[in-house]
Amino acid sequence: MNHPLPKSAELNQRLHALIPGGAHTHPKGSDQYPQALDPVISHGRGAYVWDVDGNRYIEYGSGMKSVTLGHAHPRGLPAGGRELERGGNLSLLQI
Repeated sequence: MNHPLPKSAELNQRLHALIPGGAHTHPKGSDQYPQALDPVISHGRGAYVWDVDGNRYIEYGSGMKSVTLGHAHPRGLPAGGRELERGGNLSLLQI
């Protein structure tokens, strides 16, 4: 991977100023990546995620295996939306 990540670099500086280690979960911290190759992920769809610089990656572990159906699965979106309306915390799997 030989492409620059200028937006990710800028956001990583902000993240480290606001959150100790730059992430709430150790495996997602920028120190888990080679220097200057620490993308900030903006969104996902199916088996792929994109960073804020527009690069696409295959999702294979940063979701910590919680996205077995893929990101934004058509059947999961309505169920997740209903749970959000109830005030649930999806990271704690209260569904």
